[in-house]
Amino acid sequence: MMSELDMWNILAGFMSGNAVWFLAYVVATWLGFRMTSNIYMNGGAPIIGKILVSLYCLSVSAFMCTLMVNTNGLFRDVASGLSAVGETGELSGAAQAFIAQAADVPSMNPIQMVFVASIILMQLLQVWMKKPA
Repeated sequence: MMSELDMWNILAGFMSGNAVWFLAYVVATWLGFRMTSNIYMNGGAPIIGKILVSLYCLSVSAFMCTLMVNTNGLFRDVASGLSAVGETGELSGAAQAFIAQAADVPSMNPIQMVFVASIILMQLLQVWMKKPA
């Protein structure tokens, strides 16, 4: 049987790796904005270039969504594991608060959805809208 400390260690280990992935997606998003900005500012980009940049930006957003879904799933799993630990022993106040907050977390919450949607909208608008003359 796992202990409360084991569950916290699992969460901490995952969140360290999660931070590295999130940083990678921030850099990839920044690169997407650089590409879309160049298309917008220069105008006249070939359609194949616009399609490829759009696919890149959509892919980065999909990767970021997957990271968020996996993170929220881990929160639910750790909350469930802590609940199981609590059935056989005493839980700390932090564990009880975590269970209350994370046990029913959705796959993606509305703030996460708005965050990713706003990024992809800003990027795709720069690709497909014409710069005013």
